[in-house]
Amino acid sequence: MSEFHEAIIIGGGPAGLTVGIYLMRAGIDAVLVEKMAVGGTPMNYEHVENYPGFPEGISSKELMRRMAEQARRFGLVMKEFIEVEDVACENDRFTVRAGNETFESLGVVVSTGTVSLKIGIPGEAEFVGRGVSYCATCDGAFFRNLDVAIIGGGDAAVQEGLSLANIARRVYVVHRRDALRAQKIIQDRAFKNEKMQFLWNKIPIAVEGKEQVESLLIEDTKTRERSRVKVDGVFVYVGARPDTDFLGDLVVRNETGFIVTNEDLATKTAGLYIAGDARRKSLRQIATAVGDGALAAVNLERYILEKR
Repeated sequence: MSEFHEAIIIGGGPAGLTVGIYLMRAGIDAVLVEKMAVGGTPMNYEHVENYPGFPEGISSKELMRRMAEQARRFGLVMKEFIEVEDVACENDRFTVRAGNETFESLGVVVSTGTVSLKIGIPGEAEFVGRGVSYCATCDGAFFRNLDVAIIGGGDAAVQEGLSLANIARRVYVVHRRDALRAQKIIQDRAFKNEKMQFLWNKIPIAVEGKEQVESLLIEDTKTRERSRVKVDGVFVYVGARPDTDFLGDLVVRNETGFIVTNEDLATKTAGLYIAGDARRKSLRQIATAVGDGALAAVNLERYILEKR
């Protein structure tokens, strides 16, 4: 049997929770489905400093806990640890299959965010869970007083490097260029941290070890000289792709896989909206995800009221 709700929210990060808050306050019957625990990507970070309203910053987990608590207070039902497998639309009705459950609705907002890109080098897949990780907040405690490498030079890489520096003995930052892409304030902190060492113009070639990670083989992008860095862990932050394979041809994607929407966050399929990092946009932050959630919710509300 299928379960009917006027709106289905797929994804429980800041965008999805904002959608839920707005829809429930508007009197729209909605349910949120999340394949992990509610909270989304911010649950992988320690601290947020640039979200308005918190002059001293706030714990990422605490911020998401408050958002989830607010959504629940307005009556939003959240179904966690259920992964959506397929979304179909026929005769202006959506059918969402997730695990052993099937949901039907008048409209859908997808706010599933992104998943980390893999490098695709030898040893990466083999050592996942044995030294290779994509989440320092999740796995950092296993590397207390050990040496680790961070691959990447953006905000996520440097922020996670700083987090690891509180635990690890040494943090090598392996970056293919001679300058970081992270925000200046984050760079400044990293450069001042004595535990962080920067390996410029280097690319990873292979993760090496026996039972666990023992070293990272790197290559200089200019001289092509190769060398080994003795490390116990390798943390990969080389970008992300949208987690939206389940939408099939209901949407249009750009060349990098992100979903194309109009200014109302609507897709080519009437009643289907995208909020947050999964859509084509120039900035992916908690603040922009919340803004997306509000806009998508208001437009979906109008769509549903017309369909009632």
